[in-house]
Amino acid sequence: MSISSQSLVDGVVPEDYFSFESILAEQQTIACVLKKSMFRLGFLDPSNQNENLVSGSKMELPLWMASYLANKEFVACELPKPYQETSRNILLADSSVVDLFKQVMYFYETGTKLIKIPHPECPHVSVSLVKTFVGRFKKIMDSSQNCRNQDLSNMCQKLDVDEKKLFEINRLSVELLDKWERRESNIIVPSNLVLQSRKRKRDQVF
Repeated sequence: MSISSQSLVDGVVPEDYFSFESILAEQQTIACVLKKSMFRLGFLDPSNQNENLVSGSKMELPLWMASYLANKEFVACELPKPYQETSRNILLADSSVVDLFKQVMYFYETGTKLIKIPHPECPHVSVSLVKTFVGRFKKIMDSSQNCRNQDLSNMCQKLDVDEKKLFEINRLSVELLDKWERRESNIIVPSNLVLQSRKRKRDQVF
């Protein structure tokens, strides 16, 4: 995750700085073109035989590095295929049939970080993320509420990581509600303080 050194000095870090999932989401590789030459950084590109990276070179960088360099105007970034216009149009037509997990495991998490890169299509990506989530939300909730005695692996196969979490939370909520309605939930018992208080009162009486 890219973060300025001044932020570390000031003790201010992003809320998800230590998030394991946030770190994984930023490992998505981004195709970049160098806008400026970089000296003694040729090792960053395995196909480069020179010590330096020259302007115009193409290379793939993890999102966290690409975002930092793009905002410093060292590189120009290309959107990953799942976020390009063609893919966005497919999602707009019927997002429920798309296998997001196969495209990008952390589709939404990666997308929300991707839109911070200076790119003319980022506003459209932002809108697409919202519409995709809204378009898939109802089906996720319906499926999670009616999945008894069914293979959950097949039902969750096309969901990204965040959607899988949403599915599981709702499934467990429905399960707990059913137990409560059947009076199978945990019996409410008085606290130890209440029991001790009652015991003291009985002792005082006798």
